[in-house]
Amino acid sequence: MNTLSTSSRLAADELRRAEHAIVRATRDTAQFLVTTLDITETQGLAPGFNHATAKATVNALSALVESQHQLGLRAHHAIERAGTALGLTATDWGTGDPKPATGTEPEHAAA
Repeated sequence: MNTLSTSSRLAADELRRAEHAIVRATRDTAQFLVTTLDITETQGLAPGFNHATAKATVNALSALVESQHQLGLRAHHAIERAGTALGLTATDWGTGDPKPATGTEPEHAAA
């Protein structure tokens, strides 16, 4: 990390990697929920048999979606504001999407 530009690219790449990991985890968790519900139905099990698993999985999905919100909206805007304050340009963020947004943080992300 010799330069501020290199450091910002590293941070942006790590942020993108974390966001993609959350998306994959959300997809896999949703698929797990569908699979367990399918097994419950195809095996003729009582819905109560799977209740705890389904409830825990839905809670995990909710946490993953909240994590995605925190990284995708809050972290992106915070890192963009810090970079702008340090004089970085959009070019300094490197390649790959999504890049930090330009402009101000949306109102709904302040919650």
